[in-house]
Amino acid sequence: MANQKGGVGKTTTTVNMATALAQGGLHVLVIDLDPQGNASTALGIEHGEGVPGTFEVLIDGDNIEQHVQRSPESPRLWVLPATIDLAGAEIGLVGLQGRETRLLRALQRLTKRHRVDYVFLDCPPSLGLLTLNALVAAKEILIPIQCEYYALEGSRSCCGRSTWSRES
Repeated sequence: MANQKGGVGKTTTTVNMATALAQGGLHVLVIDLDPQGNASTALGIEHGEGVPGTFEVLIDGDNIEQHVQRSPESPRLWVLPATIDLAGAEIGLVGLQGRETRLLRALQRLTKRHRVDYVFLDCPPSLGLLTLNALVAAKEILIPIQCEYYALEGSRSCCGRSTWSRES
């Protein structure tokens, strides 16, 4: 879920779709890439300061399975939590080789060893390196928007120029 505009439903969509698929019997992983950690909160996951999660996977190269937590919402729903530490990941990623593919490589390692039917990447409201990692790792992108002009502008910025206008 990506859109540089905040408050358009990225986290709500992620949490509801992931929970529904897991309750339907599929193995689902949610990766919380937003330092606010709202997806982690919504799925009942501990993500206070110092809890290992997405930061350690991106910056330290840890394996995802070292830090995932099972959600109380479903036995098939797992979450890689985000903490406030993730706010410093943008700076930490700048100097790393392959900085835009770190999440992709971590997901490739995970899916070789474990069954995962769906992975949801809940992005922050920005177009920084956290979102770039998600876009590189994603096979499909959902861009939630509200029916308002500024939300539409956020999706234009996320996806490049288009023919949309105020009159559309």
